[in-house]
Amino acid sequence: MTKNRMLLVFKLECFLAFIIIGTAFLLKSSSSQSPQKEIIIAGISLVFGTCLQAEPAKRLAALVNNLLRIILVALFPFTLMSAISILAHPFIGTLSIQKWTVLIISLVVFIFLLIPYVQLVIVPTSGITLRILTAYVLTLSFTSIAITSKTFGFQFSYTAPIVPFAIISIFVILIYTMKAWGYKLPKLGINSKVSYWWLLLTIFTALLNFGMNAGSWARLFGHFDLALGQTSLVGITLMIVWTGFKEEFMFRYIALWALLTAKIKSDKNRILVAILISSGLFGISHASNILNGQSIIETFLQIFAAFGVGMLFSVITLYTGNIWIVVALHSMIDLIGYPMTNGGPFSGSMSSYEIEFIIITRIIELVVVFLMLNNHKVQEAFKQTLGNIRSTSKN
Repeated sequence: MTKNRMLLVFKLECFLAFIIIGTAFLLKSSSSQSPQKEIIIAGISLVFGTCLQAEPAKRLAALVNNLLRIILVALFPFTLMSAISILAHPFIGTLSIQKWTVLIISLVVFIFLLIPYVQLVIVPTSGITLRILTAYVLTLSFTSIAITSKTFGFQFSYTAPIVPFAIISIFVILIYTMKAWGYKLPKLGINSKVSYWWLLLTIFTALLNFGMNAGSWARLFGHFDLALGQTSLVGITLMIVWTGFKEEFMFRYIALWALLTAKIKSDKNRILVAILISSGLFGISHASNILNGQSIIETFLQIFAAFGVGMLFSVITLYTGNIWIVVALHSMIDLIGYPMTNGGPFSGSMSSYEIEFIIITRIIELVVVFLMLNNHKVQEAFKQTLGNIRSTSKN
């Protein structure tokens, strides 16, 4: 299918989704959970989707097109899923098998109808900044489709069946997109130049975060027992998949890989810039917690903590050439170091021990990062990773 035909299909999808949601809004259909919100989002998707061009000729038109793409990346999945759920709602019965059948068919239709969206809205994105922004917005946009769980007869929660579907869909689309942008997928092995002494040092440094839930220095060095976060097995699994995988995939793969292709002559400077920016973005991404009632001081400490561990995780990723080690470390730290008994250490008033622990461990992490960045043998492993990225990257 040509780009122009696919663009026509995408615009038709935007139009039909708006008609379906608009009709439900006018009829005050019970299948619509937030009718006013849905019709507004559908309307924006329709307007921006109609204005989208396949290949804008002028520079200004290209800039506008990029803006339209970012907004459509954020809004279209929710619009499409809302329209599908409205159409599916009359077929949902009281039996569990009916709910699951309708849900599965709806999800298959959803994925099929996303093809023009992926090909025309996501893949054509060019430039490091826009690609990172597109990927980040995409991870946020798919979480919104979980709101339609109630329409299919399921409770809206992290254990709703539509949630793991959304998670898997995000990663499949991101993997496809990264390959389309010319980047290799994270490998399972590690670089041949890796010294296991350096690797063990970085892993040990990361595992220091387990001490966060000790409560006091006396308990940390006296009687300290590791404890998993008190949540269900499903909750633990979803946290491992969603938090650890999502954030590492976003900041240590998509962002870091893209930044490592920046046009900076010196490899050492390119590595430093990529680590600083990707870790900074990782830290800033936690600033949104202030909207959930978290205090400014605690939010600042969380940003600082995320930046420090982000620097360490970036170095581990560059050193080994894969992200799976940091995915495992991130998940373990979230489950053990930052237990969910009270929403995490940053959700309430922090003790002096927690503040001191964060500052000390981040200093240690940054010292290890500094030592690795200035070690010639470590640089050889970094160059292996750089060579792997540049050999397949596209501008």
